[in-house]
Amino acid sequence: MSISEEDRFATEWTLNQFRDDLSTRGIVNVTEGLKPVSFDVYWHVFYANQTKEGGYVSDEQIQRQMKVLNDDFKSANISWNFKNTTRIENEEWFLSAAPGTPQEKEMKTQYHKSDSTALNIFTAQFNSTTKSLGFASLPSSYLSDPISDGLVIRHSTLPGGSQTNYNQGRTTVHEAGHWLGLYHTFEGGCTGVGDNVDDTAPEASESAGCPVGRKSCPDAKLADPIHNFMDYSFDSCMTHFTPGQAVRMHEVIWAFRTKRPPVANSTVPKTSSVAAKHAVPSTSASSATGSLDLEAFPTGISNYDDGMGEDDDGQEYFEEDE
Repeated sequence: MSISEEDRFATEWTLNQFRDDLSTRGIVNVTEGLKPVSFDVYWHVFYANQTKEGGYVSDEQIQRQMKVLNDDFKSANISWNFKNTTRIENEEWFLSAAPGTPQEKEMKTQYHKSDSTALNIFTAQFNSTTKSLGFASLPSSYLSDPISDGLVIRHSTLPGGSQTNYNQGRTTVHEAGHWLGLYHTFEGGCTGVGDNVDDTAPEASESAGCPVGRKSCPDAKLADPIHNFMDYSFDSCMTHFTPGQAVRMHEVIWAFRTKRPPVANSTVPKTSSVAAKHAVPSTSASSATGSLDLEAFPTGISNYDDGMGEDDDGQEYFEEDE
């Protein structure tokens, strides 16, 4: 399921305000050269018992996941600095920390650390009816709900975990991409502005497995971006972010995740008339084009919830819950 237009607008409108603010100050391009950026990472491991099946994530698994994060974001000049791990034995939180639940709010309220410039990663199992592999807060939600900022990851998706086809750490990479403002490569299907990044090919729907050569949009010049970290392919199939995605992440970092005053007029408007005045550009490695005209605006926390299930034939597929 795609992100709602309301949630998307919160990020895009603020990014556009940020670009306008830079322009008035004579700053042409804050992403030029993609200067290195590093984020501190705080881990919070929730478990039912001290077994791998019970959610007890080892230091070795966390270090392997940190290596995957740093390797996969290296091309974007983004790095992740491990700070510490907190382990909490709480079966209720371990099993019930799905997006929007009281348990999610309770555990984050008690254990969330630092501010918008640091990444909090919570590991849990969710519950038997929740197919989520993980979910992430969007950068625009921080001002209204800072405690909810971060990622919640199914523990079995970490390197060496038991989640078949999704146990090489790419769920955390994917969710960190959302945390830095990236959308799914299949946003909007074959039409519209898609994921607001010009160098990712359009895609009619999420991929499953590793369907090399799949071309789901007949008019597209390129095949589907099944190897992109922001699709839903198997972990072994995911290999990269594009240069345009790297530029977008650095724009989001400057707009939302640096220690500086908020951009001018950063409060998201409540009237649709503003949409006509503020086109929402897409991002490429060299230019920003395109627009998005919306009639409604967000009022609360925005989460990307990435999930997996099985169809009637027992084949794995991804679904994204509301």
